[in-house]
This record gives sequence, C-alpha cells and structure tokens, in this order.
Amino acid sequence: MAKRLTNQKDAPFELSFKYPLEKGYTFKELSMQNVKEFQNFLDKISHMNVQQVDNLYARKPDMNDSYNGMQVYHYGVTESFRIHVVLEAGYYKVIRLDPNHKVHR
Repeated sequence: MAKRLTNQKDAPFELSFKYPLEKGYTFKELSMQNVKEFQNFLDKISHMNVQQVDNLYARKPDMNDSYNGMQVYHYGVTESFRIHVVLEAGYYKVIRLDPNHKVHR
C-alpha cells in the first residue's frame, strides 16, 4: 500500500495542480454548479489538516488506480463529485475532476 503523508496527519492539507488533468476530467467538463461545489469544498478544507480532510472526505482508494507509479486517492466533493489526487512530496496533486463519479464507482 502506498504511504500517506507519513506520520504527519496534523500537517496542513495542501492541494495543488502540477500535472495536466486527465482528458475528460478537466475544468472544461464542469458545469457552473460543479464549479460552485468545488469552490465550496476548497473553502471548507482550506483550514484543515490531513487527518481532518481524510476523516471527512477520503473515499476508499482503488489499489489498481495509479498515476506515474503513485497511488491515486479519491476525495468526495459531494455525494457524486470526486477529485482524484496523488500524494507527492507532501502535496496532494489533482489529476482528475470527476463530477459524475465515472471513475472507480
């Protein structure tokens, strides 16, 4: 199993964009409602640590889902909207915006 942010669960949850978003899972596919939902999610997590975000929003990862050799983790923005991220150098890098939860349902 891939390692999470070591033992630093109290570290701030830092979300970033480094890699191109996967085709079909970009901002272009988001509706205006999805954008509002994503902004609301960002507002909520902006003052949380890793443990808090994991407790509230982490979904069970598909252990067969990887990106550049890194485990992909899923976080619930809403009941049906997920973001898919990889953990690299202590930062969660968004690789997919999945507003209709098409991947790994």
